[in-house]
Amino acid sequence: MDQIIGLVTQYTDKRHEDDFIDRLNFQYTSYVFALSALVIGYNTYFGTAISCWTPAEFKKGWVEYTRDYCLIENTYYVPLEDPNMPPEHYREERELTYYQWVQFILVFLAFLFYLPYLYWSTVNWWSGLQVKAVVAAACKLNKTDVKGRQDQIEKIASHLKKFIDRQGRKSPIPFIPNAIGRNWVSFNYVLTKSLFVINLFAQMLLIHFFLGFDMDDFLSLKVGFGSNWIADGIFPRQTMCDFEVRKKGSIQKYSVQCVLSMNMLNEKIFLALFYWLLALIILTVTNLILSLQHFFRASSREAFVRRMLTAGGHGSTDDDTGSQRDEKEPLVDRPTKYSNDYNRILSVNPDVVVVLHLIAKNAGDNVCQSVVNVLFKKLSE
Repeated sequence: MDQIIGLVTQYTDKRHEDDFIDRLNFQYTSYVFALSALVIGYNTYFGTAISCWTPAEFKKGWVEYTRDYCLIENTYYVPLEDPNMPPEHYREERELTYYQWVQFILVFLAFLFYLPYLYWSTVNWWSGLQVKAVVAAACKLNKTDVKGRQDQIEKIASHLKKFIDRQGRKSPIPFIPNAIGRNWVSFNYVLTKSLFVINLFAQMLLIHFFLGFDMDDFLSLKVGFGSNWIADGIFPRQTMCDFEVRKKGSIQKYSVQCVLSMNMLNEKIFLALFYWLLALIILTVTNLILSLQHFFRASSREAFVRRMLTAGGHGSTDDDTGSQRDEKEPLVDRPTKYSNDYNRILSVNPDVVVVLHLIAKNAGDNVCQSVVNVLFKKLSE
């Protein structure tokens, strides 16, 4: 039990290696899918998932057998306006093969949401930049202990400076191309966001395939809160079930009409999850585009670092003209060779910008500003 609790705690604890959109994908959406699976599973095994209209001669035990058999085996859908029973091959084609597996499929889909983050948390430290430790330390700063807070900021800035000083033209990771290895954290962070997008589209395809929809209807579930299940037959409430009973050496065949009350719940849950995924696709794609621009566009990286420096009182200068581009009076004395040091921190590696971005998103802009200011001083030494 302790191992199970530890595993759940490890999954639910905040790791500080992500932003809100990442958590919306791998954590909150996983919770939604898992909760949906729990609700459907409880209704299936502890509620009244199916009820069948049996012949009058059936006793209580026979009725229970019929209900259990039809729940385990596949029922099939026949339109109510058709008074005739369809042939055998038609019944097999119209079998509803999904409703026994809905809760297990939802658990599987919930696990798929966690896979991209599992990859990110596994590889983000390979280049020597300890993303989780740095961001977690920034989030745990004690506001009341000024000296302890400053010491932790110094340690964070020292780690970032060591990483910057180690940067070279070759990849720090063996067998990894230089272009990727020198930007390992930023590359994999954006790759993780791309995997979230791929996962979302794959989830949509899996839901359509699982429910037997055509790909022409990819952007619609063909059901709604006021849908006509009698017309579409996707989540039918009334189905037919065939079974055989051995009686005194003979086989008696029965066809009974059943009510799948669980399908009313399935329809509403799948509809809600479908539109949840649509909204999540829009948010995640937008977040991916902004991340690409923020981390791999030099002007965006410079603007982010400059904003943090300016908030701390470090303005930029132009040595050639002697003019000051920032009209605000700096709050601290400028180190020697100020312009070169200023330009150096503005052109930091995208990996450092990713860490600073995560600090700002998880610990706040004030902490990020303090880290950038101390880092600037250390680069100026």
